[in-house]
Amino acid sequence: MDHKGSRIKQPTIYDVAVLAGVSKSLVSLVLRGKDGVSEASKVQVQEAIGQLGYRPSRFAQQLASNKTRSIGVVITDYKNLSYIGFLQGLREIFDAEGYQVFISDLHQSPTFSEGPIDAFASMKVDGLVVATEVDGLRVHNLDIPVVTIGRRETTIEGSDVVFNDDFEGTRLIIEHLFELGHRQIAHLTGVGGIAKNRKDAYLKLAKELNFDPMVFGEGQPTTEIGGYLGTKEMLSSGRKFTAAFAANDYMAAGAWSALREENIQVPQHVSLAGYDNTPIASEFMLKLTTVDEQGVPVGLESAKILLERMGRKRGSPPKNVLIKPTLVLRSTTAKPAL
Repeated sequence: MDHKGSRIKQPTIYDVAVLAGVSKSLVSLVLRGKDGVSEASKVQVQEAIGQLGYRPSRFAQQLASNKTRSIGVVITDYKNLSYIGFLQGLREIFDAEGYQVFISDLHQSPTFSEGPIDAFASMKVDGLVVATEVDGLRVHNLDIPVVTIGRRETTIEGSDVVFNDDFEGTRLIIEHLFELGHRQIAHLTGVGGIAKNRKDAYLKLAKELNFDPMVFGEGQPTTEIGGYLGTKEMLSSGRKFTAAFAANDYMAAGAWSALREENIQVPQHVSLAGYDNTPIASEFMLKLTTVDEQGVPVGLESAKILLERMGRKRGSPPKNVLIKPTLVLRSTTAKPAL
């Protein structure tokens, strides 16, 4: 008989029950990890599941519970590894609570008109974590609990916010450079609310510490190319600087590249610092002095707040939770050259 093109019948929970010699309800209890099932019965059910290759229907579970047990996460792009920490924190909490985490960036597909928030809303996710600006996305009348990561220029109404203290982090870097003897400290900025927070902090600290501010890269993306172009602008300005503080580690990496093209060595000629303590800044990569924005604690706190919000009435006032950063000293900062 020619079975070409025929579909193999997928095993069901009833097949598992028959093979294990138990009831369907007992199989269901094992699948949900409920107490009150003997160890012998668990072993029988698990062996039957393995033998049959049975996979529980998530859709059926959703219909039964009226919940998808899923969380949507929106980030700017997948290249930015600064998201790793908070995603790790999110997963730690949501894995333990039995939620699947789905991640989307802001890409726009010519064959898919919906934005990521529209897509997650149509998936009926139980909660949403937003780690990007939402300008240009459809966010009105959004009936999903939301937590925003970072103080943004644009946020979703009613969202809880968990954010790193950008002023404190910037202060740690600037005071470190100041203590080394730097008085000509430039700043590389870019677009977005996070970069603006750090630029505003830099300007305030320049006034407090009485040094002339130098800001470059206005309007640039907060990426390697943004840092590279901002540094080219800084070099062509003719202004003297002995240290540069970038809005994030990726901009600092772009700055390093532009400085190297001009035979300017870090830190022998110019000290360089970033922000976020991403993998690119590590001892195995740039060995970059930076600020650790405590991504894992941010993710943990965001997940806890979202679980609370999902489990109670929506009317309670949104929370604003501040996470304190720390300074990470590596080899890209030193006393200014004589």
